[in-house]
Amino acid sequence: MHGRATFPKTERLQYGREFRRVFDAGRKVAGPLAVLHVLAVPGERAVGIVTGRKLGNAVQRNRARRLLREAYRRHKHRLANGLHLVIVARRGIAGQPFARVEAEWLALCAQANILTET
Repeated sequence: MHGRATFPKTERLQYGREFRRVFDAGRKVAGPLAVLHVLAVPGERAVGIVTGRKLGNAVQRNRARRLLREAYRRHKHRLANGLHLVIVARRGIAGQPFARVEAEWLALCAQANILTET
């Protein structure tokens, strides 16, 4: 699993137009800590993470990004292929332990029906 559990730059949404496409054409699933936007894109997988200023200061926003990135990285092998995902952190994520963020991530993925059987 070593090679699969990385998060290379090629798996990241980088441009505003990519995020906008997922927001406009995708579906969304909301939880108390984050909102997951999902768009089916055949043959590609990419993830973007959004943390707005309402979340808190730079330290809190960076921690939220790190936690969400790690939850994705640990479970990406369970996700269906051909997806663009945008995860929007909510205020409730501030101060949460990783286990809580990870549980929320898995719940959102299950609710969005993007987990495979593995």
